[in-house]
Amino acid sequence: MENFTIEVSERPNLGKASSNRCRKEGFIPAVAYHRAEQPVAVKIPGKEFAHLAARARRSQVFTFKSSSGALNGKSAIVKEIQRDYIKGTLLHVDFLTFREDEEVAVEIPVKLVGEAPGVKIQKGILTVVTHEVTVRCLAKNIPAAIEVNITALNLGQSIHVSDLSLPAGVSVDDDEEETIVSVVAARSTEEESAAAAAGAAAPAAEAGKAAPAAAKAPAAAKAPPAKK
Repeated sequence: MENFTIEVSERPNLGKASSNRCRKEGFIPAVAYHRAEQPVAVKIPGKEFAHLAARARRSQVFTFKSSSGALNGKSAIVKEIQRDYIKGTLLHVDFLTFREDEEVAVEIPVKLVGEAPGVKIQKGILTVVTHEVTVRCLAKNIPAAIEVNITALNLGQSIHVSDLSLPAGVSVDDDEEETIVSVVAARSTEEESAAAAAGAAAPAAEAGKAAPAAAKAPAAAKAPPAKK
């Protein structure tokens, strides 16, 4: 397993000028926070973090390496990354730290497995409603993805959060009635398109009827020439 350890240093100076100076020196300003502790302003090596982040999965656990005893060895996940979308550079990172013995709520992507007979045989349309679910578990149990088996999904059927098969030690933190994926009839989509086309054609047809009527209307009578 790849080691996602990142060097972290405390950042005593805050403010925009300090953050800009930090970036010029090759670091990314960041903050590490815990729900029961005061947030700590830190900085991380920009190139090193970008290299790790490019290979990290969703909700990847990072381990801090630091000269600070309050940070060294702590586990964290990335909660938010701010970017300059014009230059493509990383501006700021928010880390959520946690202890090894406490559960965290993380968003995990949904991965569909198999082929639905409602699509393959019954010619329906597969509709993915939710692309990720929130789960609660220890850091060591965070899954890379939640697999959703659709091999028994027929036309008109849906799979909800309550139907998910979760790994050991993982519980769902979303509404159990929320729909993950469903198979809907293709005909309904076609009927909606036909209705929309018919609706657009109706005004044009009415306009076409009005035009001949206007053409047949008698011309206005000309006034007789004035008598001299």
